[in-house]
Amino acid sequence: MEPQLSGDRVESALRGLLDHSLISLVDSEDSGEAVRCVQTHGVLLDSVAATVPDDRRPLLVQGAVRLLEAEIPAEVEVGGAAVGGRVRGLVPHVTRLLELVEDHDTGAGVVGVANLLDRHVFESGDYQASLHVAQAAMKTADLYLGEDHPLTLDAGHNTALALFRLGRFEDSEALHRKVIGGRERVFGEEHPETLRSFLALHEPLGLLGRFVEGLAVLRRTREVRGRILGESHPDTLYVRALLIEYLASAGEEEEFSRVGPETVALCEEFLGPDSMATVTSRHTYAYGLHRFGRYEQAEPVARAALSDRQRVQGAEHPLALSAAILLSWILAERGSLEESISYARLAVNGQERALGPEHPYLLTNRTGLAASLAAFGEVAEAQALARLNLPLCERVLGTDSPVTAKTRSLLPAP
Repeated sequence: MEPQLSGDRVESALRGLLDHSLISLVDSEDSGEAVRCVQTHGVLLDSVAATVPDDRRPLLVQGAVRLLEAEIPAEVEVGGAAVGGRVRGLVPHVTRLLELVEDHDTGAGVVGVANLLDRHVFESGDYQASLHVAQAAMKTADLYLGEDHPLTLDAGHNTALALFRLGRFEDSEALHRKVIGGRERVFGEEHPETLRSFLALHEPLGLLGRFVEGLAVLRRTREVRGRILGESHPDTLYVRALLIEYLASAGEEEEFSRVGPETVALCEEFLGPDSMATVTSRHTYAYGLHRFGRYEQAEPVARAALSDRQRVQGAEHPLALSAAILLSWILAERGSLEESISYARLAVNGQERALGPEHPYLLTNRTGLAASLAAFGEVAEAQALARLNLPLCERVLGTDSPVTAKTRSLLPAP
């Protein structure tokens, strides 16, 4: 600013605004820790905005970007729930800033900081907020940077990830393929960013039941990363950890039995117990053991996977809830129905908060919980859950879905 404001003038101005209730000091605890914030009345914001000359607006946007960059860590840790929680309060500020972009130069700065914030929020498990930021960034980037700009492709990649986590599998696949095409044009087929999008494609393919295609994606990514980075590189081992699940889903038991324990051991040896590759490998190995009916072997692995997820990502993280539902399945198969129900309740209640009331995962797991309650003799509660779930299953999953049919079977005949 010219002339620069002195500290005493700022102090006087703030005290005057406080006295007239145009600003207030509040403590935000959204991240789990108290953060002192200034809450500003809309009248004040509108008044200041109206007096800013047009040629000064880009300077304010650039200044806001610098302030945000100082608050948001440059490195994003996979599974970094703590950092994501701390910066989640910046979401409305960043999305509003995206609306103020008017040219390419300011657009690049704002979209860049929005993409960084979005990655932190995504890793925290808040997929609704992640999608909100990513879609806003993609819209601004398309308008001012062009569809093949690296930042536009980043925003598209982030959007596709969030769409998948929120159960929009077809939309996620289509957008991933679009981003892959753009990154191949800009970077080439074996560039790390292209491979990152190519790898992410396995997720919607798997949930759409196309396990053979998903397996091919993982095999190809592992081959390229192993050749370029080395077999013990964290990125290569992470792909191997994901591969375990798809080998199980595709029924490749012989290869699963070889690759699963070998990958878990390599991750533990080279990366340690808190690496996301290690955590993921234990989780996917437990899933595969369950899939192949090896329940006694699966139980201790699943318990360790749940403990890993809760320790590294937090008990409310959607992937920790996924580990809880896996353990509940295994316990039910082993006859520990009461303990199974306790973990299923934990997962269903958490998924409703984290993923929303109509997510396919939630609907499937709620029906599973209702079936377990019925088997345990809690018929009234089971039927109450089924009545709640049935119209949602019919609308989201379809009237002919196996989950819908199972939900309907828990209710008395009309």
